Amino acid sequence: MSSSTSTRLVVLVLLTAMVGQVKAEGFWQALKNWVDSADIKGCDTTYLRLPKEGFVGYGNVYLTGSKAYLDYSQIFSQYGTVNVSGTLSTRVASLLSLGVSYRGWGLSYSKDFSKNGDTEWSFCSYGQGYGLETRIHNSYSLSGVLDVEGASIMDEYDIEMKNCHQRLLLGNLYYVFGRKRFSLPAAMSHTIIQKRSSGSWLAILNYRHSATTLAGEHQHYFIGDDILDVSDVGMASYRLSQTQVSLGGGYAYNFIFNDAHCLLHFSAMPMLSAWHRNRRYFDERTWDSTAQCYQDERHAVAISQKLAINGTIHASFVYNFSRYVTGVMVFANIDSFPEKDRFSIYTFDWSSRFFFGVRF
Repeated sequence: MSSSTSTRLVVLVLLTAMVGQVKAEGFWQALKNWVDSADIKGCDTTYLRLPKEGFVGYGNVYLTGSKAYLDYSQIFSQYGTVNVSGTLSTRVASLLSLGVSYRGWGLSYSKDFSKNGDTEWSFCSYGQGYGLETRIHNSYSLSGVLDVEGASIMDEYDIEMKNCHQRLLLGNLYYVFGRKRFSLPAAMSHTIIQKRSSGSWLAILNYRHSATTLAGEHQHYFIGDDILDVSDVGMASYRLSQTQVSLGGGYAYNFIFNDAHCLLHFSAMPMLSAWHRNRRYFDERTWDSTAQCYQDERHAVAISQKLAINGTIHASFVYNFSRYVTGVMVFANIDSFPEKDRFSIYTFDWSSRFFFGVRF
């Protein structure tokens, strides 16, 4: 191959790479322009403003917890009807987190550096018309005391932290009716500046999945299986899985003061359950006369429920100054699992977040 031919090939490769780079840059610029305009397109600019900086980097301090009330009755061949009731709650976890968002799209990771080691992933996508928020929280601190009462028994059982692990997945999808003057991102992701007070009706689709794993043979009152009255049958582990989809709606309001530097937000949305899937999973371990385990079986039992009323609440205070933003956000989710087949559980999940962010 001659030197002139080699030179032409090198030039051709370079030109192709440059054209490809230009096209790629054009694609990403077009994507950026689309994302930027989506947050402000069609809005009343006397109410809303798009900051020139698209990114916000956050440092956060989280406080979060969960509380559940259980009421459960079961007929045992040995004791007759036994009722188990009480409150289980997680320790209030203090998590440190880092996060970043761009025009309403955000991701953060939080970790509790105590011995319990709770963790949380959070993803959000807030736009003018729609909003999505998800949380995946792992807690290792669920504990409490359960009262066990029956015709011939009255006792208490301690559920210890080391014996319990709870994984919680929460997802909320919003539709904003008054998107022209009200901004969900202004309150949630702070990538829009709300200049004047405004509110809007919201519709919500809520998804909640909770998986609670208990270790320890004395948890057998949760299972409600007559065979567990037999002395040579024990429990290796137990898991309660709850999945529920709810539909509802409510109202949200952004109150603006101090020359649009301060925003106070509140929203409340009641819901009705539209679909559910609930299961109890447990390992049943059978021992022989020599105390040797000779059978280990896994079982799954479906749990039905009645129509449930649920709800979610948000409140936040946001202070914008120059390229910085700070404030406090509070979130609460209330779920009911009403009695059917003698099993009820009511859950309250909450979190509060102090944040400081820098726009860039």
